Amino acid sequence: MGGGDAAGGSAELARLIDRAGECLLADFQRYYQLDLRDLLRAGSGLSPRRALALVRQLPPESATVAALRGGAEFRGWGPDRYLLARLIDAVKENTHVFIAANSKHKPKPPEPVERPDFAAGRKRRGNSFTAMAGSRIAAVRRKRNKDG
Repeated sequence: MGGGDAAGGSAELARLIDRAGECLLADFQRYYQLDLRDLLRAGSGLSPRRALALVRQLPPESATVAALRGGAEFRGWGPDRYLLARLIDAVKENTHVFIAANSKHKPKPPEPVERPDFAAGRKRRGNSFTAMAGSRIAAVRRKRNKDG
């Protein structure tokens, strides 16, 4: 990493390589078709400053971003996957509400799609629609039981 960088690029990149070097190597090849070893080759055009700029633009689902977020379980989890997981949860919640409204026995609430950023055993709060629908269902049941 010849010359150093007045803005701290060389030192920052060295720390990043120590922390997630294998992931950086793979991501540079995958996303930029660059060899990270070019940092060590004179005249390659890949400076520490340029490499850091490229690292900052890696997508959230990249191996490097996953490693920096906490580990391999974050790999592949970009905005699209989080939205898809939320959509699946919403369908499950709506199905649960429909079944609960049309049956005498309260079904077990659905389990949310596992995400890497939810600690094991940590309960997620339902969305406000689920809460409103649940309270409405309970009110209808109380009325039925009272009248019937």
